[in-house]
Amino acid sequence: MTLSSVTAQTGYLDNLTAEEEGKLQEAWIHILRLCGVEESVKHKTPDRTRELQQHLSDKSADVFRRRLWSFILADHPDVLVLRFLRARKWDVDEAMAMLVSAVNWRHERRLEEDIVAKGDSVGLAAARSADEESFLAQYRSGKAYVRGADRERRPVFVIKVRLHDPKLQSPEAMEAFILHNIETIRTMIRYPDEKACLIFDLTGFGLKNMDFHVVKFLVQVFEARYPEYLGVVLVHNAPFVFWGVWKIVRPWLDPVIASKINFTNSNADLARFIEQENLQSCYGGKDSWEYSYIEPVAGENERMQSEKKADVEAARAELVRQFEQLSVEWASLEPKSVASVQKVAERRHMAKKLAEAYWDLDPYIRARSYYDRAGVLGATGAVDYKAAQ
Repeated sequence: MTLSSVTAQTGYLDNLTAEEEGKLQEAWIHILRLCGVEESVKHKTPDRTRELQQHLSDKSADVFRRRLWSFILADHPDVLVLRFLRARKWDVDEAMAMLVSAVNWRHERRLEEDIVAKGDSVGLAAARSADEESFLAQYRSGKAYVRGADRERRPVFVIKVRLHDPKLQSPEAMEAFILHNIETIRTMIRYPDEKACLIFDLTGFGLKNMDFHVVKFLVQVFEARYPEYLGVVLVHNAPFVFWGVWKIVRPWLDPVIASKINFTNSNADLARFIEQENLQSCYGGKDSWEYSYIEPVAGENERMQSEKKADVEAARAELVRQFEQLSVEWASLEPKSVASVQKVAERRHMAKKLAEAYWDLDPYIRARSYYDRAGVLGATGAVDYKAAQ
């Protein structure tokens, strides 16, 4: 396939109806007000800034602005906003409350400081806490990894549940491992291929592997914090004992997430979603690769301590300011009008510059991961899901 299936659906960046573009404009008016861009108050959209600020621990416009842009990463900013709009069925008020709450949650969870900036670089520390040791043990175990892409060009994230023992690490260590995986995969996916394929491999699964805390956490974060990141979920080789567990888990699922779940039991079942060339041989495919963790290397994160970081951040901040100004101008235009189409093109061009600026900044704010060391994720953001041969 040459194009992702999202290009055939409305509600995505390149295929918005006039009504959907209008909703996106409304959303940006709220965002711009929260960021302290005062020019946006002239628009007819009611000012809900104070109400939305109730979801924030710090109501400073500058603080929200910084946290929002650390959430956006390298994609077109509209892609993130559209995720929340689709998740709330285009109710702008609910979508913005959800987005603002997610921004605040990221701060409370210290995602930038403890998850993104540290990651598995804790493997280089002379002394590690029990949770840090457990965090590393998850990566070394091979219980979860990205390998290849599915037929929709989405990264395939494999979870081998039989390798998980909930008694071997604290819930906090598992949550950190999950969040680090999500944040790492977020650096790999690009519009229009903006979702992931998850395989829960239940081969050899027993009740000793069941971790209800992890399941609840996954459900919560994908529903409320990372909406619209799941493309399809494949539950593979579920044994008889699993179906009792499923009766408990099924009611926890949001209907949208539940609709993405497919049960597979054979190579033919998986081949409906993943081509043979991209399917590991352990599942009957032609890819003989097996996961082997690559340990962090001394000096790989040295730029995180560089004085140049401030200059790189300032360069990106200027592009953010320009994108915001273009958004102010675009938000006042009639959706799909000639003027709007032109402004959309200008914003697209600026978004491309922002993406390039992000990858300039990336080595100063994100610790290198297994996927950087394996060559899956390149220095300029290029992705090769089968780089590690």
